[in-house]
Amino acid sequence: MHRSSETRLPISARLPIMAGLLALACALALVSGRTEAGAATETAPSFVVIQTDDQTLDGLYATFSAFEGAAKTRAMPNTFDLIAKRGMTFNRYYVPYPLCCPSRVSLLTGRYAHNHNVRGNVPPNGGYTGFSFRGANSHNLATWLQADGYRTIHIGKFLNGYGDEPFDNGMTVPPGWNEWYSVLKADTNHYFYGYTLNVNGELQGPFGDPGSWETREYGVRDDVGCPFAPLNGLPCYYITDNFTSIATAEMAATSPEQPFYLQLDYTAPHGDFRRPAGPEAAPRHNAWFHGARLPHDRSEGFDEGNVNDKPRFIREAFHLTPNEKRTYRVYYQKQLESLRAIDDGVKLIIGTLAQMGRLQNTYVLFTSDNGFFFGEHRLLGGKFLAYEPATHLPLLIRGPGIEHGSSTGELAANIDIAPTILQLAGAEADKSIDGRSLVPFLEDPELRTRRPILFESFVQTSDVEANGGISTSGSATASAALRPAVSGGGPKATASLLAPPKDYEGIRLGPYKYIAWPTGEKELYNINRDPYELNSLHKVPNFFPIRNFLHRQMRRFENCVGKACQEVTPKLPLTRKEAQRLRAKKQKEIREREREREKERREKERGQKR
Repeated sequence: MHRSSETRLPISARLPIMAGLLALACALALVSGRTEAGAATETAPSFVVIQTDDQTLDGLYATFSAFEGAAKTRAMPNTFDLIAKRGMTFNRYYVPYPLCCPSRVSLLTGRYAHNHNVRGNVPPNGGYTGFSFRGANSHNLATWLQADGYRTIHIGKFLNGYGDEPFDNGMTVPPGWNEWYSVLKADTNHYFYGYTLNVNGELQGPFGDPGSWETREYGVRDDVGCPFAPLNGLPCYYITDNFTSIATAEMAATSPEQPFYLQLDYTAPHGDFRRPAGPEAAPRHNAWFHGARLPHDRSEGFDEGNVNDKPRFIREAFHLTPNEKRTYRVYYQKQLESLRAIDDGVKLIIGTLAQMGRLQNTYVLFTSDNGFFFGEHRLLGGKFLAYEPATHLPLLIRGPGIEHGSSTGELAANIDIAPTILQLAGAEADKSIDGRSLVPFLEDPELRTRRPILFESFVQTSDVEANGGISTSGSATASAALRPAVSGGGPKATASLLAPPKDYEGIRLGPYKYIAWPTGEKELYNINRDPYELNSLHKVPNFFPIRNFLHRQMRRFENCVGKACQEVTPKLPLTRKEAQRLRAKKQKEIREREREREKERREKERGQKR
């Protein structure tokens, strides 16, 4: 297969296309009500990977009622109805390193950060700069699929630092991509208006008015009718809608005979440091979730009361202030509102595939790069740590042969996405891959293994300072009250803290999560019984066998490469109480057998006397 030669329209010329495509998509019969097994043709399947930024699992399932008895508004109805209900949900999907750049590179390469070596968000070992001179730059899904005849398309945010001077000018198109639409300075500005794009090596924009950074206000926002029918007749520039418009145009521009791989990286629901706190919603969705509560309450770890089982840096954190609670409640509401435009995009993408006749032979994956803390364990903003709000994320997959509405509890991770796509595409990697294909679990949702997920972190302070913090001074820097607490002589938080830059290792296996800190502190949770990680079991003697076993397995996998990362572990040991009960049961069985033998012996003796 060869890339089709198409005359590429400037992006500004494509913007009016969106209204027509959206209207068309709304009128389509998107999908039939049956399983898509057997629907694939002999043509290699296509792929659409939709990745959001900082979206939690709660964001996917969130609902809101304005008042008691009112109908519930779902945050992402199309995503749930058109992907989850038409495909499979991975209920235990994790990211091993919940930080933007390392996580995104793991998705592309199928490798843990300790192997792809993009270990943070900033140079020299992280960000786009770190990625650009490592093997991951030329050995990833894009290069592998392109070599196998796929038309590869990237749209949206790429990696932190892309287009940030002096490290990068934003003019580069990385190897492996046929079509390239990537936003510059996505991690520096987080603009929803006034952004610049690299379009196949040519800078275009700015699209819209970024306004004033000092006042943290956009100059001009889209008309409320955008993108369907702007009442003012002006172009619509809201970044989420623009990315969706480009995606549908690029899918339509692909030759029917050629499979494509489209990676659509939305910048939402990442915050943009504008007023109010949180990301900018599309005007049509403003205030849709006004009044929504934070995702968790006190019983679920919000502003956690007893943190004596947590590491020192959390024990030192004060409770959340009323102002912080209000600020991050607004942040969460804005996240939900910004997700609605992504959800509109999901509907349009599925509808466009249906109109093209390609839906039945296309796999659509929906996920996020990492989560976000909204006060759980007294943590506000940021991610970085191995707790559930940062690492346990959505993964939805629909496509040929996947049973509608199915789900699996098998542990999965972002390192598994590349090998899954490669197997479905019939393509091969030219480098070792740490993850494993999820195809067996797509085919059999009941299948289970003991392959663990490793947690790891290599963060630098410059990776995380102020990321997710809400400024009260009008700049992008978080207020001093929100800076991380540092154990051992550093500045301590005067209130709750941003998820701080901490190195750690951990492992997820069976129902358990184990975390080991460089300080020697440890945490152990049974996620099945304690999903909000309120009671660490690491000091409970009954669980010492589990803790010690998981520590050994963590050491086994911490430097694994390739197939060694895919190995399964021995069975989990019994807890002390379980072992005692088992011994007691065996002793009872032994005594019963002895009594039976004694009874048989006596009966035999009596028989002989007769």
